Amino acid sequence: MYTWEELFINYEGGFIRRGLLGQAFFWLDRVIPVSIGYLALYFILFYGFLYISYKHLLHVFDPLVVAFVFISPAIFLLPVTDRYVFGRKDLFIEIILFCITLLCIRCFAKDEQALYKNTLVISLLCITGTLIHEMMIFYFPVFAVLLGVAYAREKRIAQWACITGFLLAVSLFLAVMFSGDADMREAICASWRQSYPELKCERALRFIGASLHYGMTLASQSYTNWITLGTFSLGAVLSALPLFLVWKAYRPSVAIRDVFATSRILRIAFWPAVLAPWILPVIAVDYGRFLSITLISYLFFLYALCAVRPCAAAPWLETLKGALAASWRLRCALYVFAVAYGLFWRMSHSEPGGASYIMPGVLFHLQ
Repeated sequence: MYTWEELFINYEGGFIRRGLLGQAFFWLDRVIPVSIGYLALYFILFYGFLYISYKHLLHVFDPLVVAFVFISPAIFLLPVTDRYVFGRKDLFIEIILFCITLLCIRCFAKDEQALYKNTLVISLLCITGTLIHEMMIFYFPVFAVLLGVAYAREKRIAQWACITGFLLAVSLFLAVMFSGDADMREAICASWRQSYPELKCERALRFIGASLHYGMTLASQSYTNWITLGTFSLGAVLSALPLFLVWKAYRPSVAIRDVFATSRILRIAFWPAVLAPWILPVIAVDYGRFLSITLISYLFFLYALCAVRPCAAAPWLETLKGALAASWRLRCALYVFAVAYGLFWRMSHSEPGGASYIMPGVLFHLQ
């Protein structure tokens, strides 16, 4: 299975990107079989992450808005709606992004010592995330600019620029210079075959040492096909509806202008940081996975923004809640919409050129 092979990437053939988790579970396998230990850990982390994220989002957003986010089959629930995503390293990146979000919020406390301590932890989390999967490089910038606001308030924007530049440079170096080769692939396979003789190394492990051009060629086969590109675009719109609701309900554009008004450098860096995750679909496949993490990263950014600079709910949201409380018909219509949105469609994590990214939902699979 692809997920297992990706997890099996370790350091037994030498230092290599994506090898941190694999090495940890290679050592753990001597105590408890990785097929048991990893699944148990993943279940605990996944459902714990859902619960904690839900509780934190309720601190700044209305329960109705948060509920809509969590019924989406393409955001937090993608590992449930697409079994090929369950067990992937995406969850660890999302947890790291969530931790960075909380630390960024703490950086706005008027305590210079705390700012540096939190920055150190954020830096360690960024490097750790990169060692788990290089996709971390593309999701970190949006939180880096938020961290920059805290530095700008202390008149230390030059320090932030040096720290951020260093982190991105180190992360890119690790991702580009340690992609591995055929010998390392064989060494990794040999290390695991001692415990799993049936391992064939024909799926995820075969990409070790693959060039960037190879990944872009695979990606181009999908985004040059109108069916695949069209269904992905429509799926992206459907997936982004909950974030659109958050945006309309709390109008964070005003908060963004206020928060980033402290530094011209940050205003310039803001849009490149926001758009950075969209580089991934150009250089690699698995658009559905990347879309899911992108939306989660945007949601965490808005959460941090509204936690730092509270945004009042739009009047229409309060009006809607009042109407829902007064009309059972409206409540029923909302429930029907929620069921239709959450259960009648799902987003595939990856499809070959010519295939659709929008799939029948959970209800169709239960029949």
